[in-house]
Amino acid sequence: MKTSLKYNLLQHLRRRQAEGGFTLIELLVVIIIIGILAAIALPSFLNQANRARESEAANYVGAANRGQQAYYLEFVDFAANTTDLDVGIETTTPNYAYGSATAGGNENTTGDGNFTDVTVANGSGAALYALPKRELKGFAGIAFVEEDDTGANLCREKKDQSNDTDVTAVTSEECVDTAYDQL
Repeated sequence: MKTSLKYNLLQHLRRRQAEGGFTLIELLVVIIIIGILAAIALPSFLNQANRARESEAANYVGAANRGQQAYYLEFVDFAANTTDLDVGIETTTPNYAYGSATAGGNENTTGDGNFTDVTVANGSGAALYALPKRELKGFAGIAFVEEDDTGANLCREKKDQSNDTDVTAVTSEECVDTAYDQL
């Protein structure tokens, strides 16, 4: 190879190293990779945020169930509302309204804090509903007594199999049936 060609090639390589920038293609590849990773991670992150909000309802309804069981052991009857239980459950939070099934439905809903009386096969019970104010799943909790045996169950709304956006409401009958299946 000619000496002048070698000299020109070395000068070109030194100038390129001195510039130290990225080519347009390299930048586009990096942006595309970041976009793909964001498209994969964002729905997962949003789903985790909703699950954290839903855990509030599961905790409140579970505390109400345990409170109802303790109340029944002491008074041989179920409490009519959450204030009688004295377990510190708020009737309305930014995400849910707690009370009877007729208390909820929209963003301005306030929970009534009342329990719904339910009848089980050989006894009775009390149900508390966590009615979502946003695009969250609702919860139902039931404490029941059957032939001198007490029990409790927590149920969560399930998505309809035919259409993933439809959510079926939790009823106390379904919650009782689930409790019997778990016994």
